[in-house]
Formats: sequence, C-alpha cells, structure tokens
Amino acid sequence: MKAVITDSGHFSREVEVAPISALPGAFHLRFSSQLRSARDPDAWQRNFDLTLQRSELIRLKELLEAAL
Repeated sequence: MKAVITDSGHFSREVEVAPISALPGAFHLRFSSQLRSARDPDAWQRNFDLTLQRSELIRLKELLEAAL
C-alpha cells in the first residue's frame, strides 16, 4: 500500500507499507521522494526504510493520531 503524502508540483514524498511474507507480523515501511528539477525528474529516490512489527506500527499510528 502506497500513498503520496506531499506533492508541491516540484517535490513529492511517498510512503509505502508492505507486509513481509517471510516474517509474519512484520511490515516494511519506506519513504521515497521525487524532485522534478533533478537530472532524472521521474526517478524516485529512497530516503528511509525500516522494518516494524505490527505492534510497533500500531504505536506509530497512535503517536501520529495523538500529535494531530
């Protein structure tokens, strides 16, 4: 599952969350960005990756909800 969370026309940021089939209950979270003024404006650059257990992903969700 992916979603663009920032899009200013010149810069975009996308986040992707995917289950890891080899590790039941684990998820891969990836942040990527795209800069339209870059040499390759259609390329997405990986910014940050992490692996979280379901419980950790729920804690992150709760943190975000509390902050909002």
